Amino acid sequence: MASAVARTLASNLKYIYTRPLLINALRTNANHAEQLCKTGPESYFSAIGAALKTGAMMRSRDPAIVAKATVPAYDAAGAMVSMGWNQLLGRVKLAGLAVGGAVIVGMSKGAPPVVVIVLSVGVGIGFLWLYFYKAEVDRSILLARAEILPEVDSAFAGGRYVFPPLPPS
Repeated sequence: MASAVARTLASNLKYIYTRPLLINALRTNANHAEQLCKTGPESYFSAIGAALKTGAMMRSRDPAIVAKATVPAYDAAGAMVSMGWNQLLGRVKLAGLAVGGAVIVGMSKGAPPVVVIVLSVGVGIGFLWLYFYKAEVDRSILLARAEILPEVDSAFAGGRYVFPPLPPS
């Protein structure tokens, strides 16, 4: 439970603050934006990074071809990020069930111990914290698809992304 809440505190990438940073990096130096996306593996940064990586593998400047590659890559990476947070939320739900069982067992003997009550309140607060944080992550993934992904496509089409050299044959 504590590790789940600590994970949300460690990854405090708020969309409203990081969107201008990422868009500016895509407009000036798209290669730097790709490195920047590696700093937030449990947020929409991961999905943008996957789109950049897939677009680089395409090695094309045609906007239609790039969009056909980056959109599915973004969707798949965004789904993986969301599923990771769903898995973490499921673990916190199990902790809530365990604490609920402890409260019921404690009430069968009279009054539950103070430690059980404190733990149940902590788990409840942690669940709410994680639930709202997961909603924020899902919202940022949806907004980034509409606002930042077109900038990724235009970075490739405009030539602002420098392709890595081909490996020797």
